[in-house]
Amino acid sequence: MGIESLFHLNRYTAGTKTDRHKHDYAELLYVSDGSFIQYIGDDVVNMRKGDVCFIDSECMCWGESDDDTFVIRLEVSDEIINAVISNAMADKQTVDYIKELVKALKNSRYIHFGYKDDYDNELKDMLTALISECGVADMASAYICQGLMLRILWRLGTVYEYAQSRYIRKKINWLLHQEITDFIEDNMKDVTIDMLVERFGYQEDYFNRFLKAQTGMTFTEYLQDCRLNKSAILLKEDSMDVDEIIKEVGYRNKGYFYRIFTEKYNMTPAKFRKYIKEKEFTI
Repeated sequence: MGIESLFHLNRYTAGTKTDRHKHDYAELLYVSDGSFIQYIGDDVVNMRKGDVCFIDSECMCWGESDDDTFVIRLEVSDEIINAVISNAMADKQTVDYIKELVKALKNSRYIHFGYKDDYDNELKDMLTALISECGVADMASAYICQGLMLRILWRLGTVYEYAQSRYIRKKINWLLHQEITDFIEDNMKDVTIDMLVERFGYQEDYFNRFLKAQTGMTFTEYLQDCRLNKSAILLKEDSMDVDEIIKEVGYRNKGYFYRIFTEKYNMTPAKFRKYIKEKEFTI
């Protein structure tokens, strides 16, 4: 993976200008402190602390600092992207997302990521961990670096704001929604929003805002809807009794389950099962 030359740390004083250059690999610039003006061809990108600029290969670019600035620069070659995609941590949704991100980069030459709040400590922690692992340079560290690069790219696409087509943003949001849904379904019995925070690395309010935007429901409402949908599927299969289904989808209070199930389907679980059987028989 070439992790020994993956990153560069650059500190610039006010008024510093970098040389014009281009590379056969993409560059990912992160402004850790200060501010930075990045020139890419005829475009000017004003970057503040916490911003990221992802620049495609073969783009002529140079930079200028207005104050004392600290920039972390990552070299992201096709080899690195392929290694990240092949990493055991990369499921189908993540692979699809990275491919969409790379496609967007090729089409637009660069992507300017701006954090929605003041500063993203979590991304900085990921970059710091990546730098530490690069210094080890053994086989285990190579895989860890791939995993960290995967998390960095995923976080940029899902937490940061950037100017891209609505299609790309919609596609990325859909991929994240699919991954969250898959995680909830795989852990339906005991899933909590704290588990999502630990799994995906975002704050609790982010999941509520994201799910509200995607589904019109909060996490609690969405989890209940997923559990009721799963219970309906299990009732159709006729392989478990109702009490077993209630436990399987994560409920302990039978009366509560009956109430919310009846509110959603306008009949009790037993009547629902009977209705499904009769409907299938009639067909």
